[in-house]
Amino acid sequence: MIIPVANVTGQYNHLITRILNEIGVKSELVPISITKEELEKMGADGLVMGGGPQRISEEWDKLGNLPNIIEEMKIPMFGICLTHQLISIVFGGKAGQAKSPEYGPVKIFIDNKDQLLEGFGDNFTAWETHNDEIKLLPKDFENLAHSEKCKFQVIRHKTKPIFGTQFHPEVIHTENGRLIFENFVKVCKNE
Repeated sequence: MIIPVANVTGQYNHLITRILNEIGVKSELVPISITKEELEKMGADGLVMGGGPQRISEEWDKLGNLPNIIEEMKIPMFGICLTHQLISIVFGGKAGQAKSPEYGPVKIFIDNKDQLLEGFGDNFTAWETHNDEIKLLPKDFENLAHSEKCKFQVIRHKTKPIFGTQFHPEVIHTENGRLIFENFVKVCKNE
């Protein structure tokens, strides 16, 4: 199993690769200029897209081929923070400046249990670093969790294996963050 990690220059992306490798999944950081054809040639079983310092509302041009890959690829995908917002936009939702940006530990409340959140209780603490957030969820998506200040903390496509988290599960301060990656790997194996 191979899961590339799209590197949008976020400070935590190397942690994603490390966690995936530790749980027995071959992974490597790939540039956001990677093409669909290159991912297919790699034999990618899924794609994790990390966060980055870009602002979704201001720096769309700095996201490389990710918008096209999200729209065209038929493999499981998981977007974190910035790319969680990008997934929403690609599928017809909206994202932009948060009314109340979140930084540090934040309590996440689970609204709908799902594959990605299997093994979680009703709430947990996660690590946040975001100025932007999803403002309008695309019609083909459902919301799985929220925080006090952010309505869309965990999302998933209703019929495709596409997920997103506003928080950073790769950071040690997120309770059971590794479990989210293990659950995503299970999704990849079942597709």
